[in-house]
Amino acid sequence: MIAQREETIGHREDQIVESDAIISQCNTVIEFLQEQAQDLTSELEDAYAYIEYLQEHSMPLDVPNQPAGNEEEGPEEIEGVSDLDSEHEDPELEAQNNDLSFGSESSVGNLDNF
Repeated sequence: MIAQREETIGHREDQIVESDAIISQCNTVIEFLQEQAQDLTSELEDAYAYIEYLQEHSMPLDVPNQPAGNEEEGPEEIEGVSDLDSEHEDPELEAQNNDLSFGSESSVGNLDNF
């Protein structure tokens, strides 16, 4: 009976040593993760500060100054388009001309504005 108790005590002591080692490893991992969380929190605060800085010091988009006579350029473009005679073109040539870009893509094929 005493031998069983000593064996049980020895077994419990081994379990305690193993538990202490596991607890020590867990504490090391927790410390590492806490350091990572602090680093990430610091980076996040820096990012928020940078966003705030950009919002406070935002610059307007660079829009080139358009001359006052900008409206006069429109008819020239219209004249260039109206000089094309697509009604009498060969269907193959017409398909090739449709593939060519004569201006910005947003204006190509958008003849409703004219």
